[in-house]
Amino acid sequence: MRRQEKHCFSAQSRAAEEECYGERAKRMKFIIVGLGKVGRNILRCLTDEEREVTVLDTNEDKVREAVEKYDVNGFCANGCIAEDLKEAGAATAGLIVAVTASDEQNVLCCMIAKSLGVKYAVARVRDPEYNKQIDFMREHLGVDRLVNPERALAEEVARVIRFPAAEKVYTFGEGKAEIVEMTLPEGCALCGKKLSEVVSRDKRYSVLLAAISRDGETFVPNGNTQLREKDVVNICGKHYDISDFLHEYGMLKRKGQYVMILGANKKSYYLADHLAKNGFIVKIISPNREKCEQMKNSLGSVTVVCADFNDPEVLETEGIDDADAFVTMSDYDENNVMTSFYAKKKGVEKVITVTQNDRYEGLFDSIDLDGILSPYHVVAEEISKYVRSLLVPEGSGILSLYKIADDEAEALEFSVNGHKAFTGKTLREIPLKDGVLIAAVVRGKNLIVPNGATTIEHDDLVIIVTTRELVSSLDDVLR
Repeated sequence: MRRQEKHCFSAQSRAAEEECYGERAKRMKFIIVGLGKVGRNILRCLTDEEREVTVLDTNEDKVREAVEKYDVNGFCANGCIAEDLKEAGAATAGLIVAVTASDEQNVLCCMIAKSLGVKYAVARVRDPEYNKQIDFMREHLGVDRLVNPERALAEEVARVIRFPAAEKVYTFGEGKAEIVEMTLPEGCALCGKKLSEVVSRDKRYSVLLAAISRDGETFVPNGNTQLREKDVVNICGKHYDISDFLHEYGMLKRKGQYVMILGANKKSYYLADHLAKNGFIVKIISPNREKCEQMKNSLGSVTVVCADFNDPEVLETEGIDDADAFVTMSDYDENNVMTSFYAKKKGVEKVITVTQNDRYEGLFDSIDLDGILSPYHVVAEEISKYVRSLLVPEGSGILSLYKIADDEAEALEFSVNGHKAFTGKTLREIPLKDGVLIAAVVRGKNLIVPNGATTIEHDDLVIIVTTRELVSSLDDVLR
């Protein structure tokens, strides 16, 4: 099935993007190979942002559905065949995303596409052994980025568990810096205090409140800003410093850091491995004896129990009352939701439910659970973020970009790269526009939460939070 009609883009939104990103945004085209759950979610993200997309799949029904629902170009074709990729426009495409069910086919598709002229190639690769070879694949096979839905989900869940009260957690500087977004609850010890009191330099930690949303308005605060109940605050710093800050003000409990995970599969493997390496006490419960044995052999420091987690007596015996976090990751959404309800009833502080089927998305939106995540949505957001990073003009220095505070502000990571207005200058000497804040500086392996006397060096990375629109280079934040 083929469709050659071009998109009818919204002129206003496209004009705004082109003003920010220039010809790069206007011309870049995207190809998605594979219309499974991952591919469909990536397609939804890209078309929501009005990208020009072509899809390929060997299943004609899936192609027809995508064409009719999203108004994209569609080909019932094989992404591993050069002629099919040529016909889909690979020679002029900026990015190809290969997300079929086969790791090997995805890598091969990227190799062929790069040889035909595609500038950037992303492959879905689930096998942990392949993920270890990303440098080799990038250098020799033409794969610019690997995405692993299960691992991406595990990393997202781990971020939520580290800060149970957080609504969102963003990472910068290869994990050296984080921005944690959370709402100040009623009676919070921070309420009524000025920022200059809570982030003073005599504290044992170093954090900075980079943006506040209050009564529908988002702004960059200063030292005289007084915090209020229901403020949505974005806290920037090192992970451990943010933890110390939240603990001091009663917003983070330090208990045994015990996490109970239901289900034995790739998702729970990645999560348990990540948490155990970061000092958490982890227990996996699954009725599948074979998978439990595999988990025991692979995860030496994790307790694995072969039992029916749908039985409340099993959960009681295994210590649900002592759990700091409860994560349901089985392959059955109904079991995940029901056991999550039980954990909430038992008073577990953080309950996270993982779903497989996007058909239930609307239903889950109305359910009172702490966090409902899908590996397919997580990886689609990861790809969407990668696309935005590709659209910025070459030489702009942007390394990563996040929309924060309900899309009312942006957090951008820039490479200073000797910029004359920044290099060798203290922060108070840099003529920043209103609504702009340098929230953190990454220097080598170190993170600096700056003050007015901090000097920016030639090779620093700076994390800038701004409420201004259309920031695409360091020049855009200067007066």
